[in-house]
Amino acid sequence: MKKIILILSIATFALFFVSCGEQVVAPQEDYEADYDIEVENPVIDAGLTLYTMVETDYDGVQRIFPPGTLSIEHFLEDIDYMMYVLENNFALLEVAYWAWEVDAWALAENARADVLAAYEAGRLCEDMYLALLRRSFFPLIPTGHFDIFTPGTYHAMVTNPYGGYRSPGVILNNRLLETPLALRFYEYRMHNLDQFAAVLRDVMDETENVYNRLLGDFSDLDLTMFEPHSLTTKVLEEKRIAYISVNSFLGVNHMDWHANQQQIFDFYVEINDFDHLIIDLRNNRGGNIGYFINNFLRPHLEDTVTVNSFHFFMDGPYIRRLGDAIFARTISNGNLIIPSDYRPVYEIISDYELPELRIADMERLHYGTASSTGRIHATPRHAGVEIAFPGKIWMLTNERMFSAAQAAARISMETNFATHVGEKTGGSAGGLRALALLPNTGIAIYFDVFYLTDSRGRPLEAGTIPHHFNRPGMDALHTTLALIAEGEY
Repeated sequence: MKKIILILSIATFALFFVSCGEQVVAPQEDYEADYDIEVENPVIDAGLTLYTMVETDYDGVQRIFPPGTLSIEHFLEDIDYMMYVLENNFALLEVAYWAWEVDAWALAENARADVLAAYEAGRLCEDMYLALLRRSFFPLIPTGHFDIFTPGTYHAMVTNPYGGYRSPGVILNNRLLETPLALRFYEYRMHNLDQFAAVLRDVMDETENVYNRLLGDFSDLDLTMFEPHSLTTKVLEEKRIAYISVNSFLGVNHMDWHANQQQIFDFYVEINDFDHLIIDLRNNRGGNIGYFINNFLRPHLEDTVTVNSFHFFMDGPYIRRLGDAIFARTISNGNLIIPSDYRPVYEIISDYELPELRIADMERLHYGTASSTGRIHATPRHAGVEIAFPGKIWMLTNERMFSAAQAAARISMETNFATHVGEKTGGSAGGLRALALLPNTGIAIYFDVFYLTDSRGRPLEAGTIPHHFNRPGMDALHTTLALIAEGEY
């Protein structure tokens, strides 16, 4: 930090004490939504204005309000600013709308109504405000890793992001999380996680909406989106049908990774003369794509493969802030090689045949580049033992497969690795994530940089469509077993 200027302006105001121990300021006039906020312009203060201007080395000048001094206008302005950021930086809003029936603009209106209702009921404070934002925008959370940081998420990011995986983009985002504006909201709360979790659960209990696509319930929203890693291998029918399931590609340390691989490869040797291998990735919320490539894909490849992609993105301020870091590899798409020589979108559309590209989505986007996984080599032997499976491989999928699990389904589909059965996958596949702070509260929001498509132009965010959907009254496993019994390969 370089400079601190204290500014104190006292206006006529009324304070309301609320249940969570903070204060909010009564509105001075009616508030109207404004999506045309410019980044350079300060937010107009209302009611009590008491704040500190802090010049940071990394994020310019930040305005810091003491806890408990925000007005209702400040809370509503932060919703407007969040929509400004999403409209001008988040490439996947249209995909959320047409692929998943999630209207971000309607969610913003819901959030505004919820915040005003809580204020009028004398319940609004900063904890309540974050909980209401989480509830209102919860349907958007699976799209492009969009998130509104809870104290638990913040704690995980600044202490051990992705198990210690620190790409240039992660480092840049963490610098923003360590600025005074972010610390204003999160520094106290990250050491008192139970306090916010209680408020969040109370807010979630008040709604009847349950979004099964992501979690199915709201009980663990402030903890982690990843259940403990589990791996299951078993024989469903002797000498004929084998089964493997893995619920996450994350949360595996080096020793566990080695043990997992040994368990998987030993199983491959055991089932080498079977007819069918079923790989169950349902409910897998992602992690490190290398887990899938090295343990499931490479051992069964006959030849080296390459998977092509296209990365499109917006020329917004929160994307520009990341610079060339947006082209760095991440753990969820670690095999993707993203060239830095991007071009205007219209040039990409002119030069490549992309029959499944939605041209309407491209109207908001500015640049694009062709990318690929590079060469994925076959490794059918382990410790001198042949492990390649000679029979038919199936993959079970559903809408709760995200991130690296989405990437796994896409790679499998494009390489003809397996026959997919179940539901389309869930998305959350846009590479590096951008981060922004809401200017009054300091709450952090997060979203993917890219509109990532497969070789035909279909956005991964819309999910990978299986070869066979679930049959009526059957889940993916039972549908697969029926297909095997009928000889439908």
